[in-house]
Amino acid sequence: MENRETDRIPGRRRSGFGFYLVFGLLLVVVAISAFVFFFSPESIRQLGSSLSGQNNGQQTSSGTGQGVGSADSSGASSGTVELSDVELNGSLPGTRGQMAGTEGGPSPDESAEDSQTEGSSETDLTSCHGRAETIENFFNTLDTRDYMRAFELNIPSRVYFPQLIQKLIDNPPIVTGETDDLFTILQNTAHFFRILGKKNILLLKGILDRERDTFEQVLADFYLLTEQPDCLQDRFNLRIGQQELYSYAGFFLNTMGGRLYLFRRDSMSRMVVSYYAILIVEQANREARNTYGIEIKDAIDNLIIEIESSRIKLKMRYEYLDTLYDLKVKYQ
Repeated sequence: MENRETDRIPGRRRSGFGFYLVFGLLLVVVAISAFVFFFSPESIRQLGSSLSGQNNGQQTSSGTGQGVGSADSSGASSGTVELSDVELNGSLPGTRGQMAGTEGGPSPDESAEDSQTEGSSETDLTSCHGRAETIENFFNTLDTRDYMRAFELNIPSRVYFPQLIQKLIDNPPIVTGETDDLFTILQNTAHFFRILGKKNILLLKGILDRERDTFEQVLADFYLLTEQPDCLQDRFNLRIGQQELYSYAGFFLNTMGGRLYLFRRDSMSRMVVSYYAILIVEQANREARNTYGIEIKDAIDNLIIEIESSRIKLKMRYEYLDTLYDLKVKYQ
């Protein structure tokens, strides 16, 4: 009897141990399931990083037990703050891009547009400064010329000549109906003399005769600045509209008075002024503003022949011809 009872005791112990083992495993599974259920993956990763930070803090800390405890508590609190920042600001990968444009942040398209706008504005400022500086240097050079002293301007050239230009802009010539009566023809023929006066006509002729080396570049920069009206107004107090430029271009290309003015000038002045008159009318064609119906096909052909056959050494000769040949193909 005693042997049977002693044989049963080990069996009972083994069965009891197995029961507790199974029960313990079940508790672990339930605990893990609850942990996974109640915490998001982001919270789990954040908690893991905060715990690793605590372990690193414990390894590197050389203080007392109380110091270690304070480090642990600060690490836990910082982990909480970081988690709230993540949830509120959406700094996880992909979240910022999804929130952009919905909570005040600029979208990628808006950022690209802003950068393009800033880039274009910076380019405009650079071109304005460079071209305006070329013209201002030209005016400053005029003030040092001996022949200019005879005209007794009394004010700097950079002030005097923009005033003349503005006077011409405010009094455009007649472009259509010129041949309706003799008075209109005479009025156009004497247009510059009527607006500027004899003194200024002689002054401009003297400049055109003596400043050939810089005339082309100055006129090129001035033409380009007409596409930046704000720059012209800020730097020279000039208000030039496209319609006024178009009227003067038509005057030189399409009226008796304007053509007579050009043929009384030297070859270089005539060719350069005709070139920019053609460009102005061509731009009016592109923008559907050629209200006078000015034709430039013959003017393009005639100017090409004149530039190629002329002995005048134009500094921008090849640029003129390249542009004119392109226009010739366009208006064939």
